[in-house]
Amino acid sequence: MVSLWRFISLKRFEKEKEHFSTEKWRRIFLAGVILSALTWAVTPCMFFISGDFTYQTITAIFIAGLSSGAMSSLLPLLRELRIFLTIILVPLILQFILQGTSIHYELAAIISLYLLLLLYISKIFNKNYVDSIKSQLLYQIKLDELSRSEQKFETIFKGVPIGIFFYDNNFIIKEVNQEFVYFLEAPRNFLTGLDLNTIKDKRILPTLQAALEGIQGFYEGEYKTLFAKKEIWINMTTSPLRDISGEIIGAIGIVSDITQRVLAQQHIEHQANYDTLTDIPNRMNLLKDINKEILRFKRHGRIFGIIFLDLDHFKNINDSLGHNIGDELLKQTAKRLLDAVRAEDVVARIGGDEFVILAPDLSNNEKIAATHLEYIALKIHESLNMVFEVEGYNLNISSSIGITLISHDTQDADDLLKHADIAMYQSKKEGRNTTRFYQSEMDNWVKRRLEIENELRQAAQNGEFEIHYQPIVEFATSEIAGAEALLRWKSPKLGEIFPDEFIPIAEESGLIFGIGEWVLKNAVEQFTQWQKRFPNITTFRKIAVNVSSYQFNNKDFLEQIEKIIKSSDIKANNLELELTESIIVKDIDSVRDKMLHLRELGVNLSIDDFGTGYSSLSYLKKLPFTTLKIDKSFTHDIQDDVDDKELISTIITIAKNFNLEVVIEGIETYEQYFFANEKRSKYLQGYYCSRPIDKESFSLMLASSNGICDKLF
Repeated sequence: MVSLWRFISLKRFEKEKEHFSTEKWRRIFLAGVILSALTWAVTPCMFFISGDFTYQTITAIFIAGLSSGAMSSLLPLLRELRIFLTIILVPLILQFILQGTSIHYELAAIISLYLLLLLYISKIFNKNYVDSIKSQLLYQIKLDELSRSEQKFETIFKGVPIGIFFYDNNFIIKEVNQEFVYFLEAPRNFLTGLDLNTIKDKRILPTLQAALEGIQGFYEGEYKTLFAKKEIWINMTTSPLRDISGEIIGAIGIVSDITQRVLAQQHIEHQANYDTLTDIPNRMNLLKDINKEILRFKRHGRIFGIIFLDLDHFKNINDSLGHNIGDELLKQTAKRLLDAVRAEDVVARIGGDEFVILAPDLSNNEKIAATHLEYIALKIHESLNMVFEVEGYNLNISSSIGITLISHDTQDADDLLKHADIAMYQSKKEGRNTTRFYQSEMDNWVKRRLEIENELRQAAQNGEFEIHYQPIVEFATSEIAGAEALLRWKSPKLGEIFPDEFIPIAEESGLIFGIGEWVLKNAVEQFTQWQKRFPNITTFRKIAVNVSSYQFNNKDFLEQIEKIIKSSDIKANNLELELTESIIVKDIDSVRDKMLHLRELGVNLSIDDFGTGYSSLSYLKKLPFTTLKIDKSFTHDIQDDVDDKELISTIITIAKNFNLEVVIEGIETYEQYFFANEKRSKYLQGYYCSRPIDKESFSLMLASSNGICDKLF
């Protein structure tokens, strides 16, 4: 009847559980448990036969079986389980006690311990059971969440309009989405399994590597695809992927094609910074570049210049032939300007027929910078003076040019443009098709330089050059061991011009090749004449000739030297070529090969003005010099300057260690002579013996002194 009632209660619960609270249904269930326990609790009374151990044992085993069964069926409900166990086992314990024998007392004690053990274990089992149920529920919740997350991720991975790819720690791509396939235009089976180390465009590798090192990577820039070989712009971020223990097992990359956005941005920027007609920089762009050069000038002292150009009579062409012709003429002008200037120069159109050329990084020397600008201006004039062919018209046009250089760091871009503009208008006032510098003193210097170059071109033909000779004297004997040939020029128009002024102009204009050959040839011929005329002066065995770096680097230089030696009958070891340090600073291997060839001929080689330029002991070690000349700037103050004395002493010691003969230049006083002689230098040059003199005076000196420098006694 109890079981039937409990069965009916169960069915009612399944059908009507929402009609009562959980607590009420639990009370109904508890009532059933108690009734069931009470029903079984009468068993020890009804079936416990005193004196019959078989029946007693069967009853105890039966009750124990019921209690252990309850442990499993009522385990989720600790209170109900404990009530059932207590009700069902206590009567059995009492029945054993009532028997009054020692063995029954012991059995009662054992069953009591069994009850206590069940009550204790029930608590532990209930807790484990509840924890297990909770874990299962939590697991199911997490499993559901993961399932939903995977579904969401799968939806995003497949449908998001950006490329996504996974790669492992070995840079192998494990999975890609369809968008990644689309924008790379590569098959999925090509991308999946691809080793990213094999891609040719290495610019993205640092970003890929960053994620594997535990940090987020980012790259935005150009990229050339491996399969389709497309040039695109991409935006890519990478993030590490970790396992449950936090170890990095790979990375995820998210990449999108931003080519159209970048091209559109570049187009907008181009329109903002470039002239729409000629497609060269506009005023705004030019000002940015000028400001950059101003910063470089402030930091490093690198001078830059601005050339302001205006087309002469452009308005007449524009008005008479139409704007289309004028526009085409401006386009062709821009192209010619770009062809005429250096690659690093900036050509800009700032309005109408006005163009500006920014010439950066000219020099740290103002005169050299002005020279470069003058040559650029000459090339522009030559380029624009050529006929323009525009839609069947042959147009002759010239330009007025104004030039300015930055001279102090308080000038700004507007000031410089204004100064160049002023110089351009000065050019127009002076007859157009000319060039003017804003600085009057610089303008005068450039004019003189052009005058020197023009006169220099005629000087050799007109016999205006003359070679002077300064004796090279041996300290130990005071004998004249040779002479240095020094070029002099007295122009009928400009007067006497010093070598320091006209030699650099000759080098830059290319005239140095002809002038240098003339000096070499005439100096060698004069030396051989002196040897024949004064055979008794056996110590006179050297003629030293300065060689320009331009001249030395000429491909025909070696052939020229061989030809001069053969035609003059000079012994090669009587010729000494003086080379400045500027020859050897660019390509030391090429210079060494050429010098070795000269030494094989027997020609001696001197490093001139040692210590004033790029002096390096490695040059003395690597290059086959025979003589070292100490510049006069070191000897000028040796009587007063301790540092110069120490420096000369050191140079002489170095030269001796390298088996080089030493010539000290600039010996003008007895004190200088005494110091140099005391340091056991080999040779001297200077006013203390003789100034550079013409060949007639040098001949008289040799004849009268019999090859001895009398002043040294």
